[in-house]
Amino acid sequence: MPNRACILKQQFLQSVASHWEKLLPEELVQELLANEKITYYQSIYTPIVTLWAMISQVLDPDKSLSQAVKRMSTWPRAAGVKPPSSDTGAYSKARKRLPEKLVQQLVPIVAEALEKQVPREQQWCGRRVRVLDGTTVLMNDK
Repeated sequence: MPNRACILKQQFLQSVASHWEKLLPEELVQELLANEKITYYQSIYTPIVTLWAMISQVLDPDKSLSQAVKRMSTWPRAAGVKPPSSDTGAYSKARKRLPEKLVQQLVPIVAEALEKQVPREQQWCGRRVRVLDGTTVLMNDK
C-alpha cells in the first residue's frame, strides 16, 4: 500500500494543485533540493506537499494553519487512508524547514511560467504589467 505522503500528494494533485503542479513540478523542486544538497526526512509533509499546502493556504480566505492542515487531511481520508494528525505542529515545522533559498529560486521560475500563460488579449493595453514590492526599500523621511 502506498504511503500517506504519496496518497496525499496524489489526492492534492487531483484537486487544488493540478494547476500548480504544472508550474511547480515536483521534479524541479527535487532538482533544486539536490543542487543545494538539502536533505529531509520522509514524512507526510515533504517539501513539495508543504509548498503546495502553503500555496493553498495563501489562496484560501481562511489562512489559518488549522484550515491548511484540515484541507491537507481531507484527501487521504477520501482515499480511505488514515489522515495525518489535525495538530498543526508538523505542518508548521515543515514550513520552517523549507529553505528560504529554495523559495527564492522558485519565485522567478513560477512567475515566468505564469507570465507565459497570459494571452496577449488579457494584457493591459497589450503590455505586460510589472509590479514592484517596495516594502524592503528604505528611504529617508525628509
